[in-house]
Amino acid sequence: MSSLLTIVSACATIDDMNPFGSSKTGVTAATATSTTPGLAIDRKTGYPPYAMMKGTVLIAPHGGKRTDYYFWLNEKNTEKVVRYLEEENKYAAEVLAPAADLQKTLREEIRARAGAVQGTPPFKDGGYWYYERYAAGADYPVFARRKGSMEAPEEILLDGQLEGPRRQQFKVNNYGASPDGSIFAYAVDYAGDRWHNIVLRDMRTGTALSDKIEHAAADFAFASDNKTFFYLKLQAGTARAYKLMRHVVGTDTKTDKAVFEEKDQQFEVGLKRSKGGRVLLLTSDQTNTSEVRVLDAAKPDGAWTVIKPRAKGVRYYAEEVGGTLYIRTNLQAPDFRIAKAALATPAQWSEVVPTQSGVYIEAFDIVAGTVALDEYAKGGPRIRLVDLKTGNEKYVTPDAPAGHIAFADTFNFPGLRNVDDNATSFRYGFSSPVHPDTIYDYDIATGTKKVVQKVSVPGFNPAAYAVERVMAPAKDGKQIPITLAYRRDKFERGKSPVLVYGYGSYGSSNEPMFKTRWPSLLDRGFVVAYAHVRGGHEFGEAWYQDGKLRNKKNTFTDFIAATEYLGEEVGDKKRMFAMGRSAGGLLMGAIANMRPELYKGIVAGVPFVDVVTTMLDESIPLTTFEYEEWGNPAEVGDYQYMLSYSPYDQVEKRDYPAMLVLAGYNDSQVGYFEPAKWVAKLRRLKSDHNPLLFRTNMTAGHAGDSGRYGRVEEDALIGAFVLDQAGLNPGNKTASK
Repeated sequence: MSSLLTIVSACATIDDMNPFGSSKTGVTAATATSTTPGLAIDRKTGYPPYAMMKGTVLIAPHGGKRTDYYFWLNEKNTEKVVRYLEEENKYAAEVLAPAADLQKTLREEIRARAGAVQGTPPFKDGGYWYYERYAAGADYPVFARRKGSMEAPEEILLDGQLEGPRRQQFKVNNYGASPDGSIFAYAVDYAGDRWHNIVLRDMRTGTALSDKIEHAAADFAFASDNKTFFYLKLQAGTARAYKLMRHVVGTDTKTDKAVFEEKDQQFEVGLKRSKGGRVLLLTSDQTNTSEVRVLDAAKPDGAWTVIKPRAKGVRYYAEEVGGTLYIRTNLQAPDFRIAKAALATPAQWSEVVPTQSGVYIEAFDIVAGTVALDEYAKGGPRIRLVDLKTGNEKYVTPDAPAGHIAFADTFNFPGLRNVDDNATSFRYGFSSPVHPDTIYDYDIATGTKKVVQKVSVPGFNPAAYAVERVMAPAKDGKQIPITLAYRRDKFERGKSPVLVYGYGSYGSSNEPMFKTRWPSLLDRGFVVAYAHVRGGHEFGEAWYQDGKLRNKKNTFTDFIAATEYLGEEVGDKKRMFAMGRSAGGLLMGAIANMRPELYKGIVAGVPFVDVVTTMLDESIPLTTFEYEEWGNPAEVGDYQYMLSYSPYDQVEKRDYPAMLVLAGYNDSQVGYFEPAKWVAKLRRLKSDHNPLLFRTNMTAGHAGDSGRYGRVEEDALIGAFVLDQAGLNPGNKTASK
């Protein structure tokens, strides 16, 4: 695939033989010895590695030019890039050495909490109950099932602990069986880069089949004949799921047939078998437009029928239950509505649940003649039930645990499967920053609910903590919700340090759920605050639209307004911290440039910070798919707006707060080179002496390490950094307060 970006040969090289460049603090190219061209093999302990500057001119289609002095860091797997990243890792470890004991303590605390998760509650699919369980101390689960009931003998489908520990990464991102249960399939990512192998196992013999499916997305689906298997191929370079393949179990995958190819580079495809099992559904999706094709599962060689042809700005998603198609759509309904259609006439929709302005329908389930709706309204989540015959409505309310307040929680469908077409109950979850996950089954007929899983964290008492919801006035007068959590006996108004967590992109609401890292901060006096900035769906589609494209800066100013409010009304304004990941990392980069003086420290995880360069490069993952989120920099207006906030482009010679930046070397969503370049530029230009630490996980991708304990190390690192900078590290008596 071509790129919109024109790259002019490198020019104006500085320190060309030294990837660490010259130091403004006294470590020069001459102080590092080199025996290999392009490599410095020695760095003076205690000094950061300054990257060499090698000018590369980047030209947009309309002629806009920028000189990128760190573009060479895009050269993955070159010796100089790997060595530079390794030196940054060593430097971060050196600076954090005084917090080593604290980090060890946090690691033990967080690991104990992570170990409280024992698996998943069972779900019924066909004639089996499927579930995951962890052996004591195991990092990876056993995937198992029982036939007919949970009293039947256990059948092990996959023992993750046998394979996971010997792999660089081991992420099972999808699994399922053929309708008769004879063939088990799972999609596994061995590198953290979202490129999957799909493994098929014959459960009659217990052996893996020789069918070799590689370079695939996680999605797949069996046809009703139990042997035809559909999966999605990924496009080279972009990792875009674009081609639907048909495979017959037991045959050479080289003979697999391409059934459909999504040729529009701005779309990717998703695949599933419907809940009712009668059809397969193929969705072509983009940020603001979608299109669904349907196939009779009993006719795997048949034609896929388009439900409704794609139309710009129209999104719809389908499910089949009881032989009827149910559709969630924004057609004439910005906050979505639910419609239905007969399988024979899928384009003829009749309305089931009308839209409500400001009430965003996130997801739905059909159970026992009822539509269960996962919604956002008035800044928070709720579950609404609508009877399909009468239209009568009622709301599911969570149990009221100590410290719970309305809208300060995550109350939704937890991603656990409701796949039984004959189910009489639906599954939902509850969590808050101080309440570990509880999963319920709600009986439609009786209105009663049953706890099917409750995570009990050792030594953690939710009653010792409090959750509050406050509102901060934004720059333009909007009210920004903030969810606060703190430990009752540790909180001191006006004195407690505050960590503000943000996201605000893609319409993803900033759900205030329990994280195993939070109690370690709360127990040491921190307030944790979720800022529900524009760009999510907390107040419906309008809240999202106000935080995307040429409204993107609202996300940043909302977060700044939330920080200012918290500094004045809640905590210690001199100890305000901010944290975000991915697109939330973009938020961190923007606020660091816009209002660095507000923050004592910032944690940016896998941050999307080189916005313009990335969005000009069609050859890398996600670019074309996300033009409707960020804009298309091939258009001069979008280019100029994106350039005005792009964190990498807006770094200036000024003081910045202490910063911890995290990356994954195999990240296919935000390339490691974005934060690497950002840190390199910050090192050159920042005028302060605050720590700037950059750590790259050389074996992980966007989501970090795999396994139940995969995030423990990173979370302990973050906690140690934040606590140390807040003056709460017992081992560092000189830490500033």
